[in-house]
Amino acid sequence: MVSARTAAPPPVGAPAPLPHDDGPQKKGKPKRDKGQDRPNDGERPRERAKGWNRIWVALFLAPFLLLYLGFTLWPLAATVYYSFFDWSGSGPVEDYVGAGNYSSILTDELFWLAVANTLIFAVLTTVIKLPLSLIAAVLFTRKWLRGKKFFRTTFFAPLIIPVAMAGLVFTYLLNPSNGALNALLRDIGLIDESVDVFASRWSALIALVLISVWQVFGQYVIYWMAAIQNVPEELYEAAELDGATEWQKLTRITLPIIKPVAVVILLLGLVNAMHVFGLVVTLTGGGPGTSTYVVSYFIYDRAFGTVPFAYGYASAAALLFSVIAFLIVMSQGFFVRRAQKLRKEYGV
Repeated sequence: MVSARTAAPPPVGAPAPLPHDDGPQKKGKPKRDKGQDRPNDGERPRERAKGWNRIWVALFLAPFLLLYLGFTLWPLAATVYYSFFDWSGSGPVEDYVGAGNYSSILTDELFWLAVANTLIFAVLTTVIKLPLSLIAAVLFTRKWLRGKKFFRTTFFAPLIIPVAMAGLVFTYLLNPSNGALNALLRDIGLIDESVDVFASRWSALIALVLISVWQVFGQYVIYWMAAIQNVPEELYEAAELDGATEWQKLTRITLPIIKPVAVVILLLGLVNAMHVFGLVVTLTGGGPGTSTYVVSYFIYDRAFGTVPFAYGYASAAALLFSVIAFLIVMSQGFFVRRAQKLRKEYGV
């Protein structure tokens, strides 16, 4: 007699059941083994914080959120608010002028001169530092180059010098009376009289551009090196077998593949250069006259450099220029998408 819990043997000639075969199942989603829900190797399951873990997460995030609120969101909101008032920075905020500050700035010739100088400075520094830093990065990623650590340290060292200190150093170096650079040029016979590079607008702007490039050059070398190291080495090896030159590798392999990153580096270079302030304060002070005013220095001068202080006017100027910078940053998305589309055509 067969027990009710014991399955009857299959009839003669019937195929043997597969291992772990539980017979016919209902239609629908197939059953999964417990192991199928586990993440792949190298992946961690996502878990939400529960109980005390949520409290700990909130406690660790609280300092950052407080600093972000106090030093980013609140100043931004206050700048927008103050821009509608004729306020000196002290006392009650009562003299509401609406869009009066904005209308005054739009007709302020000095503001537009500062905008022009800022854009000229940003474009010139970007045009100089990005190609040169790209060439340096390409050299530093080549296996045949010796002394890579020395060159990387040499180019990166100026970046750790504070901007104000760098400005003071070059103030002494370029001093027309007793500056080291003028003395050296006179000694070797290149010039007969000292040259004051800060005596005219264009020579002062060029000096600011070159000093800025010298200081941030290493930073962009690192950016380019990070991008180039993502290029598959097999492509370079195949190009060498085909007899490609270094220039052909750069133009046919490196640049097309890193184009999305290059667009980001380009826009970072422009936006960072538009924030120039420390070099102008220490080297030219906006001079000669007001010919080297940039927007950051214009805002500083209106808010704290002239009496009575025009804090509301400076706030409106800051917001107007922020709109220009925002439009430049927003263009990044279009160019990055276009670059990624071209990159896919290369099969990378």
